[in-house]
Amino acid sequence: MSLSQRIVNFIGSLLPLYIEDEVDGVRCARSLNDGTLICPVEEMEECEHGFVTVYWQGDPARQTSVQGEFMASLAVAKYVELHHLAENAKGTQKEIEHLANHFTVKTGASLTFELPDSELAELIGKAVGKVGEAVVTEALKKLFGL
Repeated sequence: MSLSQRIVNFIGSLLPLYIEDEVDGVRCARSLNDGTLICPVEEMEECEHGFVTVYWQGDPARQTSVQGEFMASLAVAKYVELHHLAENAKGTQKEIEHLANHFTVKTGASLTFELPDSELAELIGKAVGKVGEAVVTEALKKLFGL
C-alpha cells in the first residue's frame, strides 16, 4: 500500500471528524464537518512523497495537491481539540504524542508539527478558550500555507 493511501486511511479513521469513503473505486477520507474529500495520489514506489489531493468541500473544481503529512497534522490537531476541549493542556499534549506515534507506526511518515512543550500547549489552550477553535484553526492553516 502506498504512503499516500496509508495517510488517507489514517485520516479516515479519525472518527467522528472523518470517515472512509470510496469514490470511483478509490478509498478516500471525507470530512464530516464540511464534506472535504482527501484522496491518495498514485506515485511510483521508488519516489513516494505522500501527496494527497484535497477536494475542498468535495468540489472537483476546488482541488489542491499537498503533502499528506500536512493534512494529517491538521486532522490530528482538530481531533485532539475535539476530544480535549474541556481538559487541560497536558491531556492534549499526551493525545497528540499518542496519535503522532500511531500515525508513524501506521504510515512510516511523521506529522509535520513539533509536539508542544507545556507552555506552548497551555498557550494554545488559552487561545482556543479566548478566541475560539475556528480562529485557532485558521491560524494553523495559514501557518501551514493552506
